[in-house]
Parts: sequence; C-alpha cells; structure tokens
Amino acid sequence: MHKRQFTSPIILIILLTLIALAWTGPHHPARAQDGNGSGDPGDHTLAYFVPVEGVINDDTPAEDWTFTARADQLVALLVITTGGDLDPVLDLIGPDGVIVARNDDLDSLVRDAGLEALRLPLDGVYTVRVKRYQETGGATAGRYRLTLLPGFARFAREYRFGDSDALWTTPGGDPIPLYQDQLQLRPPEGADEALALPPDPAALDEFYMQADARLFGSTGYTEIGLVFRAQEDQAYRFRINTQGEWTVEYQDAFGRFTLRSWTWNVVLAELGGDPNAVWQIAVLARGDDFTFFVNGVLLGTLTDNRLPEPGGISLLAGWRSGQANRPAVLFDDARITTRLGTTYAGMPLALAAWDSADPMDIVQELADAGQIVPATPLHDLFLFEKNVTAENQETVLELIGSEQAVYGDFLFGGRIAILTNGENNGCGLVYRWQTADGTEDQDGYTLGLAFVDTAGGYGVAQSQDGDLIGNAYDLDPALVGEIATVRLLIAVRGDTVVYYVNGALVMQEALTLEPGRVGVALLNYAASDTTCLWTDLWVWPVE
Repeated sequence: MHKRQFTSPIILIILLTLIALAWTGPHHPARAQDGNGSGDPGDHTLAYFVPVEGVINDDTPAEDWTFTARADQLVALLVITTGGDLDPVLDLIGPDGVIVARNDDLDSLVRDAGLEALRLPLDGVYTVRVKRYQETGGATAGRYRLTLLPGFARFAREYRFGDSDALWTTPGGDPIPLYQDQLQLRPPEGADEALALPPDPAALDEFYMQADARLFGSTGYTEIGLVFRAQEDQAYRFRINTQGEWTVEYQDAFGRFTLRSWTWNVVLAELGGDPNAVWQIAVLARGDDFTFFVNGVLLGTLTDNRLPEPGGISLLAGWRSGQANRPAVLFDDARITTRLGTTYAGMPLALAAWDSADPMDIVQELADAGQIVPATPLHDLFLFEKNVTAENQETVLELIGSEQAVYGDFLFGGRIAILTNGENNGCGLVYRWQTADGTEDQDGYTLGLAFVDTAGGYGVAQSQDGDLIGNAYDLDPALVGEIATVRLLIAVRGDTVVYYVNGALVMQEALTLEPGRVGVALLNYAASDTTCLWTDLWVWPVE
C-alpha cells in the first residue's frame, strides 16, 4: 500500500525519542521494480474479454499491446500482478501518439493498475503500455494479466444461450425457446413486444450491458431493446428499430414517458437496410447518467434521476400492432461489466461492529468474512482503563499484560481519548515489542506503533534494533483537534499489519517484526500537558 509519508511535526518526536534515528527527510516506501521478458513475442493485439499475459523485468521494463476502437467508445483496462512483486503502471496512448490516460494504483490498497468507463477521443489503433513503476529505474518484477473490457472493469456475467444454460423466461415465468444456441424472442399474437428475463436476476446499479441481435424470418419493422433498472412497475427502456431510429423511455405504474423521442442515426439506418446485419446494442448506466451505443458507435446520452436504485435487466423484441410480417429476434453473447473500483480482496474495508463494547462482535465479523481464525474462544487480555500523562516533549511507552504475553498474530483494539493543551500530540498502540534482554528500558528496542494525533493524522511506524524500517502517515480532517473518542484496531498477521480507525481500513503495511509484547504510547511533540486515556483495551490471538 502506498501512503503519503510522515508530514506532521509529531513524527520528529517519534523519530528522535522513539527510535533514536536522526531525521533525514521524507522516507519513501519500497516501490515495485524489475521485470522479465515478454509474454507472447508474436501477436500483441488485444480482444475484448480475452486476458493476455506478460512479464516485466530488467530486460523488458515495458510492453505494448494494441486494440482498434471508435471515438466515444467506453472501455476499461485492468492490469493485475499474478507473480512476483511487480508494481505495474498502465499508459493508454491514442492513435495520435498522445497519452489518453495513465494509472499507477487502482487505489491505496493495491498495486494493480486500471481504468474504467474511459471515453476514447479518436477512431483508430490504441496502444496499451504496461510498465513497472519508475520503468528502467524501477526495482520490481513479475508476471501480469491484462484485460480489455467494454464499460467497466469487472466482468460480471455472460450469456451465450447454449443448451446447458438455464432458460430465460417471460415476465410470467414461461421459458423462452432457443434456436441454434440463440435466444429466440418473438412477441405473441395480440402483443406489440416481448421481454426476456435472465435466469439469475440481480439488481444492477452502475453497469455496462451489451447483446448481439439479428433478425430471423420476415424482415418487417422490428424493435430491439434493453430494459434496465427494472423494479416492480418501474424501468428504463432503450430501443432501436429497423428504420434507423432509437428512443429511451421511463416506465412506471401510470404509463411510459419519453425521455428521448425516436431519433434517426446513420449507422442504425445502414443496419436496417441489411437483412443479415448483426446489431450489438449496449447501454452504460453510471449514477443518473446513461450512454447508448450500437455496434460501438455512440448514439447519445441522457440524464434522469427517477430510478437511482439498482434494478433488473431484460431483453426486448417488438413490432407494430397488427403488423403482417412478424420477425423474431435472435439474441446472443449478452455480457455485463460492472464497476470494479478495486482488486483488493483482503480484510474488510469497513467494519459494521467496529464500535461494539464486546470485542467478540468484531472478531466474529472478521471470522465470518473468512479473514481470521480465532486461536482462543475468549480474548487473552482486557483492560477497562489505562492512562498515561506527560508534560514535556517526550514519548512515553508502557507495556501491558504479563512479561510472558508474547504475540505473533493477533487483533489489538481499544478506544482512545487525547486530552491536551498542545497542538501536535498523539496516542497509539504498540505491537510486537522486543528487546535484546527482555527489559522495558533498553535503548535500541524493536517495535511497531499505530497512532492517531491531534494534527488530524494517523500512521504506523516500525523500528528494528533502533533503526526505522517502515513508516506511513496520512491525514483525516475528522481527527483534527482534541480527539474525544477514537476506536483503533490493528490486525497483525504474519508479514502484514492492517490498521483501522473508527472501523475504516486506513493502512495495510508490510511487517518484518518477530512476535513480541503489546503496549501503549503517548507522543508529545512539544512541552504540553497531555493525557492519553485508553478504555476497553483488548488482545485476541488468531491463527
């Protein structure tokens, strides 16, 4: 995880009095670097939905892949490290050689890189450059997987309508027949349209959906459509027709209301004149904004806020009432992508039970999420109250629990209040404390520290035999000033420490410290009267 480094003045007191290390300027955590060879030395052309593999190392610090697209298409690109310590950076270069977009990390929790729902500026061939952070000057290497997707970066669903697939149904629950592994949708006698609902209905909010369609049978007037955000008697309806037009409606219990009247489009008109044409109809929904496509060509956009909640999707085929020629529509390759946001798959980003007075609630939530296995049925340590006071510029560390209470993997939580007349003061939790002879007052000890301060910051610092081996710091405006009550939780597991502040995961840092004791810390940057008050301090060993 990459975090902004120590910037608060309180860090000076940590460095000078906590680990006796002179301040030498900002410390940057290790970034990715190095790489290795190319994946396939032959064709480096990308196809939608088809992942490709590559390797980045010293010999090949960057690799290029290409794809062809139209202006205004919305695409997603995702680079995931599958081996090594590669920290990938993604560049998208347009047909004119100009960088369209760049991404290093999807978010602060991961090193994977990606772009979502990016609108392309030009027709032509685009270059996707995958490289490591700092490229030739980098220091990470490894294998990666690159995927090109339409719309968003999470491939959510695919329907190919094979015989083994569960059947789509009418709104009444009747199965819809297949024809040569395609969904055959034809309005019944007396009706002007037919809807097909998927076998695994799910409520979708922000998504991209596309489906291929072609006419079967007669070539009379036909409508092809997608219905989305459907909930009870409400839905949005996007339709195109064989006369070269498209429209969008909002439907509720009172009827249908036109949001975009039938509008002619040259690409639709060309398709309508070709009885063998394949129509790829698509919609992207993002908040209150909707974008509509056919065969990758932008038809238009609109904004409407009447259905902000997630809803279902369905396919549509229609004609005019009383029409003599009634062609069926064959649908195939319906695919959906949804917003990815992050590839992070570790500890929960937020804890529902974070403020519970019973630590078992927090432990159980993490266990239910499959992230921990409690090593004991009860907490190993619990203190109702602990306080430390200092008046001078100093750091005060106090261990808690017995000298035999040495922990490797564990959860450590508590509530902290800072009472001070100073401006830069902090309180924190100490973990994996060790000294050469086991005493508490020896210089050059080894420890980890997670803290909050009155400057509005939170951070972690780790020292090994008196040398700083890791640090990270960030600001949260909600923490500025005197802190009445803040819940801290750290999960120390193997080579990682995960840090929560008021139930939100704020940091995840590498950890090399061996098992040790736990404690508390008061951090006074200046000569101020400061008291750190901890309540409900607890430790729970985990496997």
